[in-house]
Amino acid sequence: MKLLSVRWVAVPVVMLPLAWLLVASLSRPVPAVGDPAPAFSLVSIDGETLTSESLAGRPYLLNFWSSWCLPSCADEQPVLLEAQRRYADRVTIVGVIYRDTPDAARGFLATYGDGGWAQLTDPGDRLATAWGVTGPPESYLVGADGVVVARRIGPLTVAEIDPFVGQLPGVSP
Repeated sequence: MKLLSVRWVAVPVVMLPLAWLLVASLSRPVPAVGDPAPAFSLVSIDGETLTSESLAGRPYLLNFWSSWCLPSCADEQPVLLEAQRRYADRVTIVGVIYRDTPDAARGFLATYGDGGWAQLTDPGDRLATAWGVTGPPESYLVGADGVVVARRIGPLTVAEIDPFVGQLPGVSP
């Protein structure tokens, strides 16, 4: 009988905080298409600081990825490398390493190719949280005016990259 009464107390004590966390995470505002992009100032794996202010006036593709995101991130990497080659004069690609270490990210880039764009660390997942990232890979397009143009959950493919990037005003495939 005593075990039964402990269970009636233990279940709500455990479940109520978990339910609150779920509701809180689902109700947090994340930028939608047409909203201003979240501001950031992060350090790359090369030690350089990149800010959203420094990107102002130029469209960018923000890609959240991880070395452990296999095969999706590995499949997406050649698509991003090709996009860098074709759109570098019109669109800046920015990588954000999601829940990973700089060393693991460097190993991934050595294996799958490094396009030379900034690869930012995100301590505490602050930027990922601001964007509402649920898991890699996720990509966002931000116009030159700092407004969110598009969101893509999952790996970008060869067939999708041109239509995706083509949503940016003034950028055609």
